[in-house]
Amino acid sequence: MFPAIAVAQALSRKEPDATVLFAGRREGIEARTVASYGMRFAPIPAAPLYTEQVWRNWSLPIVLGSALYQSWRLLDRFKPDVVLGTGGYVSVPLITAAALSRVPIVLQEQNLMPGRATRMLARFARTVATAYPESSRFLRASTTVVTGTPVRTEFWRRRDDFPARPRTILVLGGSQGAHRLNQAVAESLPWLLDRPDLKIEHQTGPREIDAMQAVKAALPKPAAARYEPFAFASDLAERIRGADLVISRAGASTLSEVSAIGIPMILVPYPYAGGHQRLNVTPYAAAGATIVIADEEVQGRLRSVLTSMLDDEARYPKMVEAMRGLGRPYAAEEVVRLLHEAARRH
Repeated sequence: MFPAIAVAQALSRKEPDATVLFAGRREGIEARTVASYGMRFAPIPAAPLYTEQVWRNWSLPIVLGSALYQSWRLLDRFKPDVVLGTGGYVSVPLITAAALSRVPIVLQEQNLMPGRATRMLARFARTVATAYPESSRFLRASTTVVTGTPVRTEFWRRRDDFPARPRTILVLGGSQGAHRLNQAVAESLPWLLDRPDLKIEHQTGPREIDAMQAVKAALPKPAAARYEPFAFASDLAERIRGADLVISRAGASTLSEVSAIGIPMILVPYPYAGGHQRLNVTPYAAAGATIVIADEEVQGRLRSVLTSMLDDEARYPKMVEAMRGLGRPYAAEEVVRLLHEAARRH
């Protein structure tokens, strides 16, 4: 969702008269979030494909048939010059309908290992915009272009002023919460907040906010004043920009947004969903911009990793410099250029 919003923002900046329509799931936060950015939203039905629990796919032919028909009607009414797909099963019926209608298609893939939808649909696309050069070998596409992952305009401004050591740490537990990461932070808080110059901001996710508020209440008052748990933040870009270090999962959008601003990270990749987050961290770790901790080790290792960073005067500045070379804040503008090229060739 967020890479698609980022591209729409970049297109509107370049061409204020451009008309953008966002198609997505009827359920979930998509419609609300897209509306908050002032964009039009068209709901289409969608259902995932279960590869292990195959009995759960009983409704898939019905939903997919309805989604294809509604996608075709949507294309017929809106008459787009080009269609952009940013992955996920919700994109399958719309991109398929666009291919059947001979509407130019551009795909954007955020993960190093492309998702199943992108791998299946790449053959229909004029171009696939990728975040990683390695992604191209997994795709049957006529053209792939490395653009980076598009980030929203509020993430375009880089941070240049960093202290010698981290003073503000931002923990991103994700919108759903990352239980093991949150537990590791809870266990490390008393030790971390013994350092009087350290402040911790912690996005817990709505499911875990009460538990982390209880952790805060148990801290001594001077320490508790420097720990702020919150479920959700509408000003996340500014919170990231104000942090000296981010501790997070390794989702593609989070990586691209944090690296665009230029903040070093400690990453705890989500171990499931095909392990794609473990692949996403590879170039960041190789460059020295991040430290990676396996999910099953985070409760035992987070404190020691933070200790080594906070007590090593040379390490943190090197991470800052390494991250400076990795962020791609203008990826959305590159994808807009590809959209224009695809539309012109039609």
